[in-house]
Amino acid sequence: MKTGAEYLESLRDGRVVYCGGERIDDLTTHPATAGYARVIAEYYDLHHDPRLRDELTFVDEDGERRALHWMIPRDKQDVQRRRRYHEFWWRHFAGGMFCRPPASTNCVLFGVVDDPQPWEDNSVGHGGRPLAQHIRDLWARVRAEDSFLTPMFVDVQYDRSRPDSVAESPALEIVDRTEEGIVVHGWKSVGTPPVFGNEVVFGVFWRPGTTEEQTVYGVIPANTPGLVHVARPSTAAEGASTFDRPFAGIGDELDSMAFFDHVLVPWDRVLHVGNPDHAKHFPQRQFDWIHVETQIRQTVNAELLAGLALLVTEALGTAAAPVVASQLADLVRFRETCHALTLAAEETGFHTEHGMYKPNPLYVNFGRAHYLEKASAMIDLLLELCGRGVVLFPTEAELADPYLGPRLEEALRGRDIGARERLRIFKVIHERFLTEWGTRHTMFEKFNGTPLHVIKMLTMQRADYRPDGPLARLARDVVAGRDPALPTAEAAEGTEAAGAPGAPGAVERAA
Repeated sequence: MKTGAEYLESLRDGRVVYCGGERIDDLTTHPATAGYARVIAEYYDLHHDPRLRDELTFVDEDGERRALHWMIPRDKQDVQRRRRYHEFWWRHFAGGMFCRPPASTNCVLFGVVDDPQPWEDNSVGHGGRPLAQHIRDLWARVRAEDSFLTPMFVDVQYDRSRPDSVAESPALEIVDRTEEGIVVHGWKSVGTPPVFGNEVVFGVFWRPGTTEEQTVYGVIPANTPGLVHVARPSTAAEGASTFDRPFAGIGDELDSMAFFDHVLVPWDRVLHVGNPDHAKHFPQRQFDWIHVETQIRQTVNAELLAGLALLVTEALGTAAAPVVASQLADLVRFRETCHALTLAAEETGFHTEHGMYKPNPLYVNFGRAHYLEKASAMIDLLLELCGRGVVLFPTEAELADPYLGPRLEEALRGRDIGARERLRIFKVIHERFLTEWGTRHTMFEKFNGTPLHVIKMLTMQRADYRPDGPLARLARDVVAGRDPALPTAEAAEGTEAAGAPGAPGAVERAA
């Protein structure tokens, strides 16, 4: 398993990174990036903590102890163990304030590794090369190196009024094929955080008009010649008081674009080329596994919201007021519903053809949709419970002032709580939900993986929710005057029973 020191050294590899208009030569020392580099170094080091050995690591089929971010689940118990692993990290990161450590991103290859043969069989223009075996070899290599994989699939926002405009866009595409590999040129527009990763996993989100040359999936080192990372300006507050800036003072994981300037991707790093019909089903199937951890993170986010509401209303002495108690119940219910849908996904999961145990994508997406539909209202509710205390508070320096400090301590103490402790609650809420650092986090949750309308669309595509499907059977029986409780010939044959709403069989066929 990689250590923190080894991770930091891996960042000093000559990669080309621009941030806020400045070329950054050393991510481990620059104030815009050093904080998050330390965060991931700590992430790797914690896997070596003997107190956390059972919680963060496992022994693989070869007898090697590895970080749990490499464990492919084979049964429901494995999925539950991975959930506890993710819960550990989202709580460690103060309720998921950093969303893309290796625990969140390395699973992007699970769906490819589970069944690599279709990626080869459906490729066009690969000259019969054994892409499936390359995928297996690549997985073994990145796992042995304990690499930090970072996905990049989204293309630049371009004219979407007509399908032909997709081909005209500056999106990444193949410009040459050689004996060594494929040469790609163009942009990928969103990744979190390829700047800090070891390997960039790139692909295409299919849309009508996607061309054969734009249909390319591969994995390349972050320092590949010709690859240029362009990160948004950092919101990190390096050196700031963690009392005044409890999160930004730690770091910023940075979202970025990437320009591939005639980049050579060796054939042994190519996952798929040339088939837009294959791309219709991917990377959604790849991202199913990232969506599982997203659902877990959002449940922990909901837990943080409810917990902060309980703390702030207790500090203000308002918790017992009937209106406030009702609002607190809404926040608690939000968290519990998110958690229930996570458990439902585990309980109704299924085995893929090649032996992975996969949480039910329907309940994963139901959970993600519920969070996205309700989160903004829950944040507004928390802020309402705070009142003016969340925007008007002194700094740590003012609290330390010999004249102001004692007077502020007296004026701002709460119910059975000192001023500093009360202010910490407000500062966490302010940083998380009202600063530029925090609103970026909110926007990330809205659009990471897929936005809400896409989640809803995929739900209808991935389950048998047609008028002649199992969900409408009761309605059909009632309308037709049949007794819904009596078996029909169709049900007796088992066709509808296997495809009942939410049943693993229905999802397995769709997945």
